[in-house]
Amino acid sequence: MSTKRKILLIFIPLFLVLTIGFGFAGTVKAVEFDEDGIIEEGEIIDDDLFIGADTVEINGTVNGDVFAGGNIVIVNGTINGSLATGAQTILVNGKVSGSIYAGSMTITLGPETEIGRNMFYGGFNLSAEEGSVIHRDLLVGAYQALLSGDIGRDVHASVGALEINGSVGNNVRAEVGSSSDGQPPQIYPSPPGIDTLVPSGIRISDEAEIGGSLYYKSSEDQSRTIAITPPGGIEFDYDPQVAPNTDSPDPEEVRSRLVGAWLIKQVRVFITLMLLGGLIVWQLPGLLNKVGGKVEKEVMPSLGWGLVSIMVVYLGAFLVGGLILAGAIFFGVVTLGELSKVILTVGFSSLALIMAGFGLLVSYGSKLVVSYLVGKLLFKWLAPNYADQPIWPMLVGIFLYTFLRAIPFIGLVIGVTATLIGIGAMWLTYRDQGELGAVEAQAASPEQ
Repeated sequence: MSTKRKILLIFIPLFLVLTIGFGFAGTVKAVEFDEDGIIEEGEIIDDDLFIGADTVEINGTVNGDVFAGGNIVIVNGTINGSLATGAQTILVNGKVSGSIYAGSMTITLGPETEIGRNMFYGGFNLSAEEGSVIHRDLLVGAYQALLSGDIGRDVHASVGALEINGSVGNNVRAEVGSSSDGQPPQIYPSPPGIDTLVPSGIRISDEAEIGGSLYYKSSEDQSRTIAITPPGGIEFDYDPQVAPNTDSPDPEEVRSRLVGAWLIKQVRVFITLMLLGGLIVWQLPGLLNKVGGKVEKEVMPSLGWGLVSIMVVYLGAFLVGGLILAGAIFFGVVTLGELSKVILTVGFSSLALIMAGFGLLVSYGSKLVVSYLVGKLLFKWLAPNYADQPIWPMLVGIFLYTFLRAIPFIGLVIGVTATLIGIGAMWLTYRDQGELGAVEAQAASPEQ
């Protein structure tokens, strides 16, 4: 029986059992598809909500997590869970008991906004108006963050412009742009939904409160625009990489730093490969010899199959991820909200685990296979007595690979070639083992 038929015989009964077994579950709104994208005031959704439209409005109550997408997303109601949203413009003026994960051109937290946990934002503009509350941390990457509300714990920001007029319970950690030009960026056409565009730099008013310390990293000291001194003090970290008008650093100093960084990187690569290679030699010497022998005998087929294998695996992962998401939405539509969660959790967790394993093979396993073979061939030529002791060929091969990989351009070609050959040899070894097992099984079975 083929592997495909075995999978189908397992999957189809399981699918039927789940569908029939849960088909009589109580009706809940796991996924809401409103034509107008609006959850009316007074409407209650007792499960997670997936909603999308040109304009999405949540004015009612959702007792679960919300996944919203559109041109404009407006939240005036209550979300007893977390909000994950992507849009051009996001307006929040309600309560979110969990965290907000948002990406947009602009997001505004109105005076009635209350976020029970954290806020993670990436985009162009974040405006937190007076009265808005984030009970835990704010993490933002944007051009500007204008904070006039209250933040319970820490602010972590990587922005061009940061203005704080409200309160921060603990610490502020920010990387900000230079304020030397004193002008906001000129953007045409002007970004929609953004009322205020401020110059780059950090500005903290005398009305602001910071309960801990302020640390900011910039190309210039901006203490003149910081009107308060937090209890934990102010720390400025000069960043010469983004300095607009500074003296040129000493070329010899720059060269020595670059050489030092290069050496440290190569040592790290060598140590990592050496530790992993030693582990493989210790635990899987037989498999290592089989794969290395495959490379020695079939270099070009290994190269071709390596390219095909990598393309197929990553494309397959993309398609499987789409199927998992489609399956979760399907079961949500047929009111099996809990099953939808299980599919998302188990499916994406399993896919992530598989891709992490394949990523290790691509990043390290393939190089170790080629390094071991090169080292073994060298020992057969120069010191045959040591060729059968796998640890020495592995170490010498890794050293040669690390040295050659560090050469500009040539190293890149060597790295890509080693990756493709190593992955292809692994696939060919696996295929041959499967074919051999099938032949042995057929030979062992009684004649018909």
